Amino acid sequence: MLVRYASAILTLSGTLALILGLLYWAGTGMGLMTMHMAHGFLTVAALWVIAIGQAVNGGSWLIAASAIIVGAVTIYFGLIHATLMSGEFHWVVQTLHLTIGILTIGLGHMAAARYRKALAGNG
Repeated sequence: MLVRYASAILTLSGTLALILGLLYWAGTGMGLMTMHMAHGFLTVAALWVIAIGQAVNGGSWLIAASAIIVGAVTIYFGLIHATLMSGEFHWVVQTLHLTIGILTIGLGHMAAARYRKALAGNG
């Protein structure tokens, strides 16, 4: 049940983080950075809950380890990306940040699906 809630949080907070980030990138949501970061942290926390849950319940340890690493990279890169490659080519860093965010959400959903499959096989 915890993984199901974490999956819903991952979807909601991840989507909001993406929308807020895109608004910030477009220049229309300049005051939304704190909310964007909070949703990013919440998305990673949900990813980690899903990863641990599916690994403990017969899922793939490789997916769990990948999710933990991707979550850590997401947080680290999210905190430092504003200082990287400033200037006219900062869009490259922003695109990488967007890609990592989408990877975080996708990996979380993959791990949650693997968890549900493992439970269905055991039940």
